[in-house]
Amino acid sequence: MESLEGVFKLADKIKFGEIVLVEYYRSFIPELMTLGLLYYGKSRGLPVIIDDNFDSLHVIQKHLEFLGIKEDFRDALVVKTGGKRNIGNVVTRVKFVSEPVIYIRNYEEAGRAAFSKVEKSINIVLGLERLFSFVSSVPEFYAFILALQSFLGNEKRKAFYLVNKDIASLIPFNPLPELERLATTVIEAVPTPTSGIFTFKKSTSLDLLGKKIEIPAGVIRWK
Repeated sequence: MESLEGVFKLADKIKFGEIVLVEYYRSFIPELMTLGLLYYGKSRGLPVIIDDNFDSLHVIQKHLEFLGIKEDFRDALVVKTGGKRNIGNVVTRVKFVSEPVIYIRNYEEAGRAAFSKVEKSINIVLGLERLFSFVSSVPEFYAFILALQSFLGNEKRKAFYLVNKDIASLIPFNPLPELERLATTVIEAVPTPTSGIFTFKKSTSLDLLGKKIEIPAGVIRWK
């Protein structure tokens, strides 16, 4: 079992500019990770930017409340696409349209505005698989992938894409194979009744490659 600070020291090994893909199954792992990454940013003096797609952050906040954890995410800068619930410090909104090329242009403009305000940051991306559910053709699919690829190497952020593997696998254009190729670090997150087991399936750090850690659910209450 790892302490939260022990986990933070492992996260320090992830470089700015990397994209970390976290593949999780139906569980409270996204709640655990979102809160943990928020604490990680605070502990390292780094702003946290959350991409909130279709009110994903609202769902996480409510789930945390039922777990007895109150967090308003006021310290997080939020880039919001779709949805109606404003959680955290919403600094910009991305107008969602079903045409990927237009949406990507809207997101890139909003993203530049958000990241121009920070030197280094922790970037948490929630609900990415829902964006891919609107893709209806191969050209649209690769337009999305190329847009994500353009952020690789952006040293203003350590990016963590939290993707529900069950949902992504059912989308007509399953993004996981391309996201796994694109990401510099791939983590498989498997729930147990009392913890989450995180396995580094891909990493630029030999210290992390193949490493498996278990984080008890209760550790996330630490601040």
